Amino acid sequence: MKKKYLILLFLSAVLSLTAQDTIFPGIKDLIKLKENRFYIINKKLSKVKYDSVQMKNFAILSKNSDYPQGEIFAYNMLGKINRINTNFSKAIYYHQKAYDVAKRIGDLNMEVYSLNMLGVVYRRMDAVKSALEYHNKALELAQSASEKNRELINNIAISHNSIGNIYLLLERDDLAYRHFEKALKIEAQHNNRLGMAINYQNIGAILERQGDLEKALYYFQKSLDYNNKINSKVGKIICNSSIANVYLKQGKIQQAIKTITPNLKLAKDLGDNYYIADVYINVAKIYMANQDLKNAEQYLKLGLQIAKSKNIPSLTSEAYKQYSELKEKEGDFEKALNFHKKYSEEAKKVLNEKNRQLVTDVIIKQLQLENKERITELGAENQKVKQKLDRTTKSFYFSLLASFLLLFLGFIFYKQYQLNNQRKLMNLEQNLLRAQMNPHFIFNSLNSLKMFIIQNRPKDAVVYLGTFAKLVRTILQSTVDKEMSLEEEINTIKMYVSIENTRFSNQIQFQINIDERLDIKNIKIPPLFTQPYIENALWHGLSPKEGEKKLAINIYPKNDTHFVIEIIDNGIGRKKALEIKKSKMFKRASIGIKLSEERLIHFARNFNYKPTITFVDLFDENGKSSGTKVIIEIPLK
Repeated sequence: MKKKYLILLFLSAVLSLTAQDTIFPGIKDLIKLKENRFYIINKKLSKVKYDSVQMKNFAILSKNSDYPQGEIFAYNMLGKINRINTNFSKAIYYHQKAYDVAKRIGDLNMEVYSLNMLGVVYRRMDAVKSALEYHNKALELAQSASEKNRELINNIAISHNSIGNIYLLLERDDLAYRHFEKALKIEAQHNNRLGMAINYQNIGAILERQGDLEKALYYFQKSLDYNNKINSKVGKIICNSSIANVYLKQGKIQQAIKTITPNLKLAKDLGDNYYIADVYINVAKIYMANQDLKNAEQYLKLGLQIAKSKNIPSLTSEAYKQYSELKEKEGDFEKALNFHKKYSEEAKKVLNEKNRQLVTDVIIKQLQLENKERITELGAENQKVKQKLDRTTKSFYFSLLASFLLLFLGFIFYKQYQLNNQRKLMNLEQNLLRAQMNPHFIFNSLNSLKMFIIQNRPKDAVVYLGTFAKLVRTILQSTVDKEMSLEEEINTIKMYVSIENTRFSNQIQFQINIDERLDIKNIKIPPLFTQPYIENALWHGLSPKEGEKKLAINIYPKNDTHFVIEIIDNGIGRKKALEIKKSKMFKRASIGIKLSEERLIHFARNFNYKPTITFVDLFDENGKSSGTKVIIEIPLK
């Protein structure tokens, strides 16, 4: 027994000595010197800082040697390593430990840096509210310092860039651009090529979304030049994907393929699952545009597998969206619809209405904080100016500054008013979606599909399902787009009436008349705002009517400032419809028309002319009700 114990003791000693020998020499040197400058620590450990074993050793030895700077560096690197491997919970754990140590020893630079790293992890997880809170906290803490060294200024740039990326996700391009500009200015002042590359790329993304493709391409190329100079694999991947997407939008598919192809090797060499999945999905999108559906599906499948297994909602959502389009191109409308439903579910995880509300509150708080800081700065400057002024000029300058402050406060209240308006519009769009996608419509539509199947009419079933799938996709897309062309609205009306007419056994004689003087491709209107009026005509005017049922829509220019949409039915009329509604035991509230009116008013709030909606009761020569006409006059931009 004693002999066995001695053998075990010997083996333990040997293993301990072996472990000591494998520790990178630079770690031992840093612990011995107790180096507290992080750029020196980073330089000395550049070869092993992404080695998790070495960083764990560094953390343990630093803690045992009372070397907190070593602990902070090691914990933050372990956080980065786990983030790259999409082990997000571990990444958060290590960055939080780094923050706790930094706060304990009062190292402001590392507090701010660790908060920014926590924000980056949450952003990668698509937890936008938490990400925004951590970056805002880091920015507020950094700006509170009376003296700012190089590291702190660099962290301020990181905060601005990260906050800009979150606003980019929220489609708040104005706020995103402001933060990217601030970050770029800081990085340019210190000639930080990596920082400049990142912010040029982000500004390019805003320009691409706004449709300025040539300018976006210029910024992406400029970012790629910097990334090539510093040999940043991540930067090259992001820039190549962005440039390829611009080429795709310009119809230059072969150039897009040529640009995106190197990303496959770069992403694999990098070993970051997020970028590997992202590259696969982008490659698939370009192959799909080139009608190479087989390769497109192969890469989509790989991207979706990684995104789902690593729990990356934004990429999972994008993969489902591309799958839906792929299946539609293949003519498999049922699978296309199923994938689009999955896309919608994943998109809600990334940014549902509740999350939008919470983030909007955070945005408002940040704007209030920024305004408070600016007012404080103005107050401090005002105090300095007042000390320099003599008695004869004090009152004049005080009045001038007071006026400026009033104007500034007015600007603040105006921005807050705009935010409130935007939040109201978001609520209107969500309520309208619920009104358009009501359970009765979906249930009855699916019943019609079931009827075709039971009657062994597969061709009719396929056509009906294709129309229904396109209509559902258009309705869901309308909650994202703020406006659509009149041509798209007309096509959607045709799909909707076609589906509803099936439920009327095709008894409705429907016609739509469009004046050729209207440029329907370029006239913009709120998405699907006519649908509630058409639904009202069908189910309250024509449904109870016996005999011939007619529905007509006329679209024509009224004058140079307005065009008109008329919706005319030969139904029972509004008075009789109201009597029937009152006699029913169960009444369903109709909110679609009210929501459409509010959306149209909101849409035209900045136009020179206002919209009008008029209901006209129609009567025959005997004074008997012969239907209803809705006249909608819409201003032209």
